[in-house]
Amino acid sequence: MTDFSNSMLSLAIILSSMFAIVGVMYGLLKYRDATVKLPVDREQLARIPAYGLQQQIQDLQMDLIGSMLMGAMIVSLPFAVSSLKAHITVGQFPWISVTTGLMGLAYCGFKTWKNFSKLTKLRLGHTAEIATANELIGLQALGYQVFHDVQADGFNIDHLVVGKNGVFAIETKGRHKRNKDLRQTNGNGSSSGSGSDKKGYQVFYKDGRLNFPSWTETKPIEQAERQAKWVSQWLTKATGSPVAATPALVFPGWYVTSQSKPPFPILNHKQLVGTIPKLKTQDLTQQQVDIIIYQVAQRCLSKSEVGK
Repeated sequence: MTDFSNSMLSLAIILSSMFAIVGVMYGLLKYRDATVKLPVDREQLARIPAYGLQQQIQDLQMDLIGSMLMGAMIVSLPFAVSSLKAHITVGQFPWISVTTGLMGLAYCGFKTWKNFSKLTKLRLGHTAEIATANELIGLQALGYQVFHDVQADGFNIDHLVVGKNGVFAIETKGRHKRNKDLRQTNGNGSSSGSGSDKKGYQVFYKDGRLNFPSWTETKPIEQAERQAKWVSQWLTKATGSPVAATPALVFPGWYVTSQSKPPFPILNHKQLVGTIPKLKTQDLTQQQVDIIIYQVAQRCLSKSEVGK
């Protein structure tokens, strides 16, 4: 082989590792987009404070990481090419280096898959909570005080709503809409009317279970009840007066119905403003409301266990 051919082969071997990881990412993205979609359209949500700055910060962080990696590659690439070229020229195959490289590449591919799966779940949860928070703005206009991401004992309360008709611990659950469910509902998937969409993306409560189109769950119900119980115990101790927090379970973007009476409200995020004011779980005076709001606000402002 010529000197130029040896150089090109060495460069191709080195770059193939990078393309392998890019290929894994591309395959995961294509599979995700072909099988599931977010329950709500992120572009249709109201922008949160400093959303534009947050996006700019994230973009610059990615650019910074990319520049650092590019710098390391530019410095190391000539040495790597020279080393591989020398092995190819003398006809000695670097088995140890290749084996080590393949093991490292397999590990990086596994980490890419694992982190991508985690990122997909976090993206889903973030979108669902933002959708719920958007709707809760309507309750603030009605005089309710709304808190987000209240830290508890080893877990968090997604949203806590305080008003004269009670305290409501709202648990938001993001669930991907699976494309296969809509295709099964519509037959060949060619027709997609609003009624078919509701059936394909419907969750209904029946006899203690949440029934999705192709799976069932019970843990979200148990979690919402457990967290509301914790809020009740904490606020009762912190305020010195009995507080009975009511759980609520929200599935943004899903068409939610009940075939038997649920133990507490299980809703679509757009049903919150119309449902919460109608619930009469506890009659609180303005003084009691103020005391509860103070305790919750103090907990949100400090990492210390306030009011315990």
